[in-house]
Amino acid sequence: MSLLKKVVLAGFISTAMIATAPSVMAAGKQANQTQEGVAIALDSTVEAVEAALAGVESGVDMETGLALFKTAKQNSKTIESATVYALRARAQGALKKARSAFKKGQTEKSIELTKVALEKFKGVRTAYYNFEGD
Repeated sequence: MSLLKKVVLAGFISTAMIATAPSVMAAGKQANQTQEGVAIALDSTVEAVEAALAGVESGVDMETGLALFKTAKQNSKTIESATVYALRARAQGALKKARSAFKKGQTEKSIELTKVALEKFKGVRTAYYNFEGD
């Protein structure tokens, strides 16, 4: 009888885990983001990169600068549009290089790379709006 209870309990737990796994794994992602949601994500990402650039140019300390880069990175992850995935990935790569240079203390290089990332994110925004307008 105790074996039967253990088997039933194990079956119940595994069924519960299977039922909740997809929703837990998808936390933070929007499967079908609206056009307005993408537009807001694009605008907030550009603003966050501009804030990171302004911070690096004004000579913020390491902790604040890294926090600005992290905010920009997190905002860029909210852009959920198949039309601009490749462009977004390239812009994220440029932002990653800028953050890495800032972390190494290479302020001038970080400023230049952040400017490149900003232009790329603006390009992502332009590409999205041009595609949606057609």
